[in-house]
Amino acid sequence: MKHKIVIFIILLITVLFSCKKENKMIVGQTNAVQLTQVIVSNKPDYEYQYNEVNLVSAEKSKYIFILHRYNDKNQLVANDYYGDFGLLSSDSLAVQNALNRKEWVSTANSSFGGTLSYEYNLNGQLLNSIFSRPLTDNQERSEFSYDISNRIARQTIYWESKVTGYIDYLYDAKGNLVKEILYSVTTSGVAEPSTTTQYEFDSYQNPYQSFSRLMIPGINTNPNNIIKETYTIHFKPGQGTDIVQTTVFTYTYNSLGYPIKMNATVEFIYI
Repeated sequence: MKHKIVIFIILLITVLFSCKKENKMIVGQTNAVQLTQVIVSNKPDYEYQYNEVNLVSAEKSKYIFILHRYNDKNQLVANDYYGDFGLLSSDSLAVQNALNRKEWVSTANSSFGGTLSYEYNLNGQLLNSIFSRPLTDNQERSEFSYDISNRIARQTIYWESKVTGYIDYLYDAKGNLVKEILYSVTTSGVAEPSTTTQYEFDSYQNPYQSFSRLMIPGINTNPNNIIKETYTIHFKPGQGTDIVQTTVFTYTYNSLGYPIKMNATVEFIYI
């Protein structure tokens, strides 16, 4: 059961981050342009709800439902994840049924996957994130350190109090995240690069920069929009050639310089 829960959370996070280029994880500000819906191939794909101070309170899709909770300083303190366990079944029919579901995931019709909690220092810097799962005491934790420009430079990842990896973040002069390198730490303590992601940007407004309360570098902190992503999977010498995947994004912008369409199939709806 614990093994399935771990896979489930990995799946949730994988789906979430795979949607970042199209659906985006949002944490709002009171003065932000609010994204309410993402349409993919003319079908609703993601929807967002906001609280009384215009901070996103829920993200809804066919496969994931996320509740956002805030403290009295309007800092994001927790994300509660819900999903469909049918996606983890060894029965291909069950998996297909989950993929073909018509009803979107909600707290009432899905399984609770866990909570990602955030901790800050007195200056409002994100210090730690902790992922807690049901039915287990095991926790995944990340610690964050900063560069001289007060930007997150490294995210160190722990499992059961042991460092299992870290992510280094590099920026351009505008503050866009141009490179992130994921390292895996072996049992002997050696850090080995696992993946590298490099980004190129346009010069237009990224609406998600207004959602930078969730300070993890990327779509929420970039001033501009990603137009090219180069993703590299690294192999050890003698184990194979690195795999490189490049994705290009093109946009249609509104009169304010915000994207309203991406790659002709994704549409962003604002209020």
